[in-house]
Amino acid sequence: MLFNEDHFLYSYAKLAYPYLQDFFDESTFFQRLLQSTRKMIHNDGRMTNVEAFTHHFISNTPSLSFDECINRFTKFYEESFHQLESIVSSVPYGRKLLEHVIEKGLQVVIATNPIFPELATKIRLGWANLSDLDIALMTHAENMSYCKPRPEYYQTILDMIHQKPEDCIMAGNDPISDMAASELGIQTFLVNLDQEKGRLGVLSKEVGNSAEKSQEFAYRIDGFGNLQDLERFLFDS
Repeated sequence: MLFNEDHFLYSYAKLAYPYLQDFFDESTFFQRLLQSTRKMIHNDGRMTNVEAFTHHFISNTPSLSFDECINRFTKFYEESFHQLESIVSSVPYGRKLLEHVIEKGLQVVIATNPIFPELATKIRLGWANLSDLDIALMTHAENMSYCKPRPEYYQTILDMIHQKPEDCIMAGNDPISDMAASELGIQTFLVNLDQEKGRLGVLSKEVGNSAEKSQEFAYRIDGFGNLQDLERFLFDS
C-alpha cells in the first residue's frame, strides 16, 4: 500500500485520541504516540514490539495499566481504524503478482514494518485486497521483536519460515528498510512506486530513510523497476 506517511500518522493520531483522552491532552498524546513508536522501532529483541510500545506509552501515566492501554487501542482498531483506508492506495498489479508467485508454489511473506498489532495489520491487508491469499507469514508488532532495517528482523523471518537467505528475495520500495535484507545475503529488488503517495515521513527518517543518509546506508540492490519488472526478475532469470 502507498500513503503519505506524515499525513497517515496525523490522521491516525486524530482518530485514536478520543479512545485515550481521559489520560492525556491531545498534544501530549501525539508526542507520546510518536515517542513510543520510536521506542518500538529501536526495540532490541528483549520483548515484542507491542510490549515495547505499550510499556513506554504508559510510563509516567500510572493510572493507565498495560492491559487497559491494549484494550483502548484494540477498541480503536475495531471501531475507527477503517476510516484511514480513504487516504491509502493499493499498489496496481500487486495482487496479480502475488497470485502468480503463490501459483508457482513459492512462499509469500508480508514483511511490512511490524509497528502495528496483528488486528491492524490484517485490516491493512484487507485494504490491499490481499486478505484471502495463502500467505506464509505476516509480520506485526505481536510476533516480532525487531523492526526494519535491523538484520535481526529479517533473520526472525527466515527462522519462522525455515528458509535460507540465498533462497529468498526481499522486494520493497524503501532503499534502506527493505534493501537492508541484503546484509543477510537475501536478494533484493527495489520497487519503483508512486513517490508522492508513498512519501516517507518522520518515522522513516527515524531509522535513516532520508536522502541525506542514503549514501551512508548503501545496501546492495539486485534489481530495480516496477512490479512487472519484478515478475520478470523472479521468473525469467
